[in-house]
Amino acid sequence: MDQTLATVVYVALIVGVFYFLWYRPQQAQQKRIRQMMEELAPGDRVMTAGGILGILRSIEGDVAEVEIAEGVIVRFRKRAIAERLVEPADEVDAG
Repeated sequence: MDQTLATVVYVALIVGVFYFLWYRPQQAQQKRIRQMMEELAPGDRVMTAGGILGILRSIEGDVAEVEIAEGVIVRFRKRAIAERLVEPADEVDAG
């Protein structure tokens, strides 16, 4: 009986470690991504999953238009936007 209890405790510890080291951080990351997607707005500086930097010009449903150079606008799936970039205030004022 003691060996069975030890096995149950061991399995519970493994599940607990798995939860706190992998599953929980994964959920937090997904929550941050969902929040960033909801907060995206035209004028935001963004980086796509492919590393392309630009300014978000519009969002229509699942499609985002990003200006990557003056007058060059490309269309991406909204989920292809990996990051919203935040610049220091002095750089924004200088540009």
